[in-house]
Amino acid sequence: MPSAAPEHAAAPAAAPPPVLKALWFDGASSSGQRVLALIEPGPKGPRLTLAPLDPEALGLTLDSPDVKWPQTYGKADPKRRLTVNLGEHGSLQVANAAQWHRAYELAGGRRKMAERLQTGWKMLIGFTLACVLLLVAFFRYGTPWAAGQLARFVPLGWETAMTDGFLEQIEGQFFRPTKLSAQRQSDLKERFAAMLADIPERMQRYGGYQPLWRLEFRASFIGPNALAFPGGLVVVTDDMVELAQAKGLGDHALMGVIAHEIGHIVHRHSSRMLIEQGVLNATLSVALNDVSSMVALASTSLTVLSYSRDHEREADCFALALMRHQRIDPKGLAQLFAAMEGRAVPVEKNAPESTPENAPKNARSQGLDWLSSHPGTQGRIGMFASGQSMQCDMETGRLL
Repeated sequence: MPSAAPEHAAAPAAAPPPVLKALWFDGASSSGQRVLALIEPGPKGPRLTLAPLDPEALGLTLDSPDVKWPQTYGKADPKRRLTVNLGEHGSLQVANAAQWHRAYELAGGRRKMAERLQTGWKMLIGFTLACVLLLVAFFRYGTPWAAGQLARFVPLGWETAMTDGFLEQIEGQFFRPTKLSAQRQSDLKERFAAMLADIPERMQRYGGYQPLWRLEFRASFIGPNALAFPGGLVVVTDDMVELAQAKGLGDHALMGVIAHEIGHIVHRHSSRMLIEQGVLNATLSVALNDVSSMVALASTSLTVLSYSRDHEREADCFALALMRHQRIDPKGLAQLFAAMEGRAVPVEKNAPESTPENAPKNARSQGLDWLSSHPGTQGRIGMFASGQSMQCDMETGRLL
């Protein structure tokens, strides 16, 4: 009677690792000695053993870190020879590269990332997309966050020195002495001082930062405008003051403009922009080292414009929050913006910031906003006309 089969059949024995023919150049002789190369699993990865065919010659066993394992790109060619660097033990010339790589994988060796990327198009595409997304996330969120943190370490003296140096260059070119009366300047400076004295602590982004505040007026060909300089200087052009007066908007509208400029200084946007540009230029010089300089310049310019728009939005949020805190009607600022652009102010209390229906014919194309340093003017007018914005924290005056 035949015996019953055992419950558990014995597992087939693992195939022995392949033995490769090779020439070993040990550095002691100009001629190579024929050896059999064996790659097998070791405690530190694949281990290489060389057994000379000459019975009187000594063999060699090297752990994985002692062998500079050659990389392969694409499908290994069985006809191609392969040279393996053995460090102080010379080199090994293998007749069949395909067999070598096969033996290496059987011994537990893994291809390096560069090999896998160049031999698998799916992995290459995935890796490229991941890098692009990582760069986009870094530039869009990481760099502004880092700049916001690093700006607190920028000395106030450096900011004021930069402002003074810049003013020396543009005085007489862009700016000329103001034609406003001394009394008019004094009145606005008093309102400026009162506004600064009533900025709540929660809106002070950098604790301990105390700019050297000053308000100055200049005549300029740039038209109605106001500028914030690092360290505490706000410059308002004569045309801006005259436009508000001509439209009968009073000083409330002008104080809204000044509140916006105060927001730039409180949030240290100039210092942050310099940091953002420095990080951007350094990163792109590495990432786009072999790409046309025009591509790098375009990438830098578009990203800087994006940072600038965010800074303008944040200054708008600060102005809106400060005007609400000080009970200043922001509609005057909306009307002043509209007068600068020749647009109508939305009459609805909760007017949409920008829609094709309420946008005037001369409104800037929203599709080109990404080429501008400022957000769309129609949206800004709508925000101040309604006195609210979904993108602003009205307690701190920051972007959400």
